Amino acid sequence: MRITPELCSILSKYPPIYLNTQFNHPKEITTEVYAGMQRLVSAGVILGNQSVLLKGINDSPHIMKKLLHELLKVRIRPYYIFQAKHVKGTGHFICPVEAGMEIMENLRGFTSGLAIPTYIINTPNGGGKTPLLPQYLLAHQAGKVLLRTWEGKVYSYPNVRA
Repeated sequence: MRITPELCSILSKYPPIYLNTQFNHPKEITTEVYAGMQRLVSAGVILGNQSVLLKGINDSPHIMKKLLHELLKVRIRPYYIFQAKHVKGTGHFICPVEAGMEIMENLRGFTSGLAIPTYIINTPNGGGKTPLLPQYLLAHQAGKVLLRTWEGKVYSYPNVRA
């Protein structure tokens, strides 16, 4: 309701404006959200989304994939999935890192690359955002690398010398 034609008129004067939203579950993508996002996009605003991985909310591959698809439908590019921080009073929402890795493993090959965000842990003590990705590069060998595909198949790929 705050994304008014007046706001969008102001935003349209200062391109490019990048705006990250925070949607954590597909049920949050409502007709009102759709209308607001369309107003922003029409004003030239570039939309991304940062989701927080939340135990019991979006910690299954099926729910997260549904969220990512719904975001694309309203023209929001999935950007990050954040591992929940250890903040007082929120411990019941924190998932094991393995849950995030399972989600990432179940995205590649099963949905558009546009729907695949980066899984991030904001490392303690100012260490910064650290991406966690499934391991697809298995080994470097003389003149080749071994790769694992999203299907789990292993291939040898010729590697040129640097």
